[in-house]
Amino acid sequence: MTVADDGFSDRVMARIPSRKTRTLSRLWTIFCVAVAGALFVAFDGLQLVAQGLVMLLKSHPTRDSLLMLTISAGVIWLLAFAEVTSRVTNRESFRLI
Repeated sequence: MTVADDGFSDRVMARIPSRKTRTLSRLWTIFCVAVAGALFVAFDGLQLVAQGLVMLLKSHPTRDSLLMLTISAGVIWLLAFAEVTSRVTNRESFRLI
């Protein structure tokens, strides 16, 4: 069935990124994650995170710090849930890369 749309569908299809563009985008993402990982290791990120957790556990948490921690965790879970449901709704395969 063809719908008369004055060439709108053709213009939209022409603007969809090519496979090459998507591949370059994924390569750029992998590169950025690798650089971030290298910087994390170079600046002893794991040790800093561990020290921060030890300080958090040793200190007496205040109501405000627990509230901020809960809000942060909630936002992260909400974003992850939105991404997964979006992929399932659009029937995309669930891939990390």
